[in-house]
Amino acid sequence: MFETVSEFDGIIKSEWGKNNSFVVLDGIIDIDQYKNAPDKVLWILKEGNESGGKDGNCRNHRDFHKNVAYFYNGWKSTYKNLIRATYGILNNLSYKDLPTLDNDATINGENILEKIALININKNGGNSQANHTIIEANYTKHKDVILKQIAGIEPNIIINCSKVRRLFDDLIKIYDLQKKQFDARPEFKYSVDYAENSKNLLINYWHPGAHIKSQAYQKMILDIYQMWRAR
Repeated sequence: MFETVSEFDGIIKSEWGKNNSFVVLDGIIDIDQYKNAPDKVLWILKEGNESGGKDGNCRNHRDFHKNVAYFYNGWKSTYKNLIRATYGILNNLSYKDLPTLDNDATINGENILEKIALININKNGGNSQANHTIIEANYTKHKDVILKQIAGIEPNIIINCSKVRRLFDDLIKIYDLQKKQFDARPEFKYSVDYAENSKNLLINYWHPGAHIKSQAYQKMILDIYQMWRAR
C-alpha cells in the first residue's frame, strides 16, 4: 500500500500531464484514516468536473474531498449516494439503519470521504457530462498505470462507476474473483453485476449522480455488501 497520499502523483503528472495538460490528482484522501478503516473502499469514477486549476496545471482532488460542501454547492448530486453507501459499508449497516446526512457532507460529524480512496479514469478533467468515448480511450491508453494505482491503493472493496466494462473484467482476473449478478427485482427494476472472493468485493455500478432513486442506489450496494460480508 502507498505510504503517502501523494506517492503516485509524479506518475499521474507524467502520464496525463504531457504537453502541459491540466491534471487532476486523486487517490487515497487521508492515508492514516484509510489504513485504519475496517474496509479499504475504492470508488472508481469517470473524470473530475474540472477544466482548470489554481495550482498551475494541476488540481488536487484529495483536498477537494476533504470539504466537498465548501468547494461545491451542488455536492449532493454526486456525493449524497456515495457518502451514505460508504458509511453503511464502513459501519456494516443496512439501508434502513443509515443515519441522516448532514448539510456539511458529514454523518454524525464524520467526513466519510477521508476514510476512502476515489480515482478517475480520465485524470485531465472534464465537464458535468462525461464523454464515454473519452473515458474508454483513457482506459485504453493508461490501463497499466490505472491498474498500478489501484494495486497501490490496495482496496478490498471496489465500486466501479466508470462504465468501463473492460476494467471490471480486468479486475476480476487480477483478483481471481467469481462473477455474479444481484437481482433487485421486484423491489427495484435493476440487476447488478458484481464479483467476489473471500477477501475482495467488486461491484460494477452506476455513477453516484445517475438518475436512480437514492434509496435504490444506496440499498443495492449495501445489500450486496452484506451478502458478501456474511459469506
